[in-house]
Amino acid sequence: MNWPQAIVFGISSSWLCCSAVASAFAADLQRPSPDWRDQVIYFVLTDRFADGNPANNDQGAGEFNPASSAHYSGGDLAGIQQKLDYIQKLGATSLWLTPPVANQWWSQKVQYGGYHGYWATDFMAVDAHYGTLADYQQLSKALHQKGMYLIQDIVVNHTGNFFGYDGPYDANNTAKNFVLYEKGRQAAPSQAPFHLINRLDPVAAKANIYHWTPPIQDPSLPGQEFSYQLANLADLNTSNPEVRRALKQSYRFWLEQVGVDAFRIDTAKYVEHDFWFDFLHASDGIKAKARELGKQHFFTFGEVFEASKPFHNDGEQKLKAFLGSKQKPELDAVIAFPLYFDINAVLAEGRPPAVLGYRLAEHSKFATPHLLPTFLNNHDTKRFLAAGSVDAFIQAYALLFTIPGIPVIYQGDEQLLEQSRQAMFAGGFGSAEDQFRPDSPMYRTIQSLAKLRLEHKTLSRGDWQLLQADSAASGVLAYQMRLPEAEKQQLFAAGSASSKPQITDQIVVLMNTADRPVLLANLPLNPKQGQTAAKASRWQLLWQHQYNADYVDTDASGRLSLLLPARAVLVLTPEPQTDKTKTANAALVKAAPSLIFQLQPVPCAPGCSQDFRLTGKVSQPGVLLQLVKNGEVLPQVQHSDAQGNFSFVVQVQDLGQQQNQLAVYAPELHQVSDSLQYQSSVTTAKWQAGKQDPLNDDKGPSGKYQQPQQEHSQNQMDIQAVSAKASGANLELTVKMAQISQFWAPANGFDNVHFSIFFSLPQSKLTGARALPGLQTSMPHGKNWQLGHFMFGWGNSVFNANKATEYKTGDKLGAAPKLEVDAKAGVITVSYQGQALGIDSWDGAGIYISTWDKTGEGMLRSIQPEPSPWNFAGASADAPKVLDDIWLELTPVRAD
Repeated sequence: MNWPQAIVFGISSSWLCCSAVASAFAADLQRPSPDWRDQVIYFVLTDRFADGNPANNDQGAGEFNPASSAHYSGGDLAGIQQKLDYIQKLGATSLWLTPPVANQWWSQKVQYGGYHGYWATDFMAVDAHYGTLADYQQLSKALHQKGMYLIQDIVVNHTGNFFGYDGPYDANNTAKNFVLYEKGRQAAPSQAPFHLINRLDPVAAKANIYHWTPPIQDPSLPGQEFSYQLANLADLNTSNPEVRRALKQSYRFWLEQVGVDAFRIDTAKYVEHDFWFDFLHASDGIKAKARELGKQHFFTFGEVFEASKPFHNDGEQKLKAFLGSKQKPELDAVIAFPLYFDINAVLAEGRPPAVLGYRLAEHSKFATPHLLPTFLNNHDTKRFLAAGSVDAFIQAYALLFTIPGIPVIYQGDEQLLEQSRQAMFAGGFGSAEDQFRPDSPMYRTIQSLAKLRLEHKTLSRGDWQLLQADSAASGVLAYQMRLPEAEKQQLFAAGSASSKPQITDQIVVLMNTADRPVLLANLPLNPKQGQTAAKASRWQLLWQHQYNADYVDTDASGRLSLLLPARAVLVLTPEPQTDKTKTANAALVKAAPSLIFQLQPVPCAPGCSQDFRLTGKVSQPGVLLQLVKNGEVLPQVQHSDAQGNFSFVVQVQDLGQQQNQLAVYAPELHQVSDSLQYQSSVTTAKWQAGKQDPLNDDKGPSGKYQQPQQEHSQNQMDIQAVSAKASGANLELTVKMAQISQFWAPANGFDNVHFSIFFSLPQSKLTGARALPGLQTSMPHGKNWQLGHFMFGWGNSVFNANKATEYKTGDKLGAAPKLEVDAKAGVITVSYQGQALGIDSWDGAGIYISTWDKTGEGMLRSIQPEPSPWNFAGASADAPKVLDDIWLELTPVRAD
């Protein structure tokens, strides 16, 4: 593209002011780069972390209100510095903070504030709410004195909410229908050239600092992802050399003046690839400046918010594109978003471990997987605990610290916070008291995992390998980390001459992702690389959760069988081989007589639609035996007869098709047969229901509600019809909507709607409740609910009514249903597996479904009398959060 004659803009006044401060002090802030593989990052949302200087909270623009999620709360740089001991003792070695730059304090357009830091007005000034440049320098100095590192979040894609279009957009006449959004003190950025926001001004039009475009409607259309606005944020024309020059200057400033050690780059996926090579790797780019300052490995990692479909790597391929090539590099690393989504899907929502096993394998295929930041929560997503239990959360953290990648701890995870942007300090948003408790169980858990990772370099340098991942239901996930020989030699070389370090070069991790005990059966474990002749071995436990032992032993064939308690985690390493351990292993072989199992083929394989009998034989009479289905040891017990024969009845009643595994377990001898595969197929329902719902009745209980006014909120909350069918422990629910949209690339396939689904189960012994958590209303028809389900674009969670209140759900069940979405047909199909939910039958169930909307961070949107871009209107703040709803009851299916 041919650019107009260069326009020279003055250097920002903030830069001139800041450049006059003591540069000698700034020079003292520079530190050499660490080996980033060994880092543990603590991520701070500055405004919501700690208030070290209340005097800077309120800048007099109506932007400060700790009672509101949309306003500034008071956190600042001084507050972070005061809490560095708290962060370091947790086990973190680096601090990542949200952009500290001057921001748009309040947007009239979207009725929201820039407290988060991502709506810049000056890329070279510290926001007055956070403090001063001197405060930032002091924070850097304090971090470096503790041997820690500073990671600054940066934005190059956009500034704030400043302009858009009021009417149809014409790409050939970008002045048509153009409007400015803001008036008053922050009507435009204050830094040149980013202040040139008015397309109708000839100077601004000629400078072309921005893309004159509306919000993204369809990112798959050419040009939209890189050139259109994200929401209503003014999209920078990053192909313009003047924009690139100004951004390089702005971000070199923070290296020079503050000694920043790394950049996390926001919204990287919305900026063209050529920009990253120039911005980071050009002679006047970020990397060159970092090397000049003695930072040979200045680290850059970007946000490419992308999910992968189950058992596909489309998300990973998108991420890898932003790493560039050897000839034309881009980012050093990308945040592991596809992995994030499947950690949630498996550990919080109950998908089979095979989903996560596949994702971890794809994660490990990156050229440098050890540099990919891995995480469970951040400021833009719902908290893990919105769907998952505390035990599942502990599992997720154990996984994060035992796989390739740089673990990221989001503020409040260590205190089990459930709201994404809840403040950590007393008086901040959502917090009546301080949340800094170093004696809390989760703080100590993360602390122990960080210590484990620090002591065992295999976890930060090793090669990952999948050992087992159950595919039928929640159950076993097993993997190992092995230290490559080259890394091992480097660690030896780095040790002192007098004492070489003890290096654990193999670590095995075992997890039971189910909320019930699951049998780990015959897992081969070889303590030596490439060993083929398996033999008995003893494995020490380095770390464990929901388990209590010093070691576990394999059998004579080197196979491990264990009954894993619900949500157990075991981190194992082979016991060092000495004369003593060799004798002990030999004793293991003699002590455990080996059973020989012979199972007859499943009589109805490959597909079974009715009960059948599994028969077989063992090599000893009178052996106590139990049937194992999909890892679960079933309660029915029998003994082999005098000839060793046995048989079990296998029930086939649950609706749908499912792949299953069967095995036979001898619990007293800790031995298990090989497994058999079969598919169950039940297509005939025993209970069913169906109901139509009027079109355009999504107006709330009063008929006067108005939905959010933002342009993407359309007909997604209008229910048209619902049907349900059930047999055995399974239920299938089909919801027909007036519209299903995917404007925001939702992981679950639908956006701009949140479904609340509650079940009244007359046959269940589960605890019941009337109040519907968060909805400000109760179950209709005087019913109680025993099972609840929330689902939206980025969340899918089930819970019971145990200790539920009008504000809070009951126990999280970690067994969310499978979702299938046909956007064109407007249909969502939801498949519930009752066995994992503690439900044997859906007989006579009542089902209440309602719609509303939720923020990306997982909060139900509020309601108020007056219309607003992001909230509902037409009623008081305490009105029911129900836009459309429907009730239906299952009745028996009549036999024709």
